[in-house]
Amino acid sequence: MTRVPRSTRIALASVLALVLVLAITALAGAAPGKGKPGDPGKNATKAAQKQSSPSGKQYGKTKVTLCHKGKAITVGAPAAKAHLRHGDKLGAC
Repeated sequence: MTRVPRSTRIALASVLALVLVLAITALAGAAPGKGKPGDPGKNATKAAQKQSSPSGKQYGKTKVTLCHKGKAITVGAPAAKAHLRHGDKLGAC
């Protein structure tokens, strides 16, 4: 069995490390708002009205107020995107 030179192993390890870093960066830093046309994206909830009371955060998620079927509701920021897609509006009614 022939042994691979150390310089080759180091170069291969460096390339693999670079590929891993680039893959993690691509997954973690996906550009917000670059989805389908009409898709509100992640930035839509930032402009939303947020509660300032202590109950405004539950389980580490920011709450967002939406107008849903004529009623003001408060949902977690991750759920706001789905509500906006089916026609709800940001803020109170």
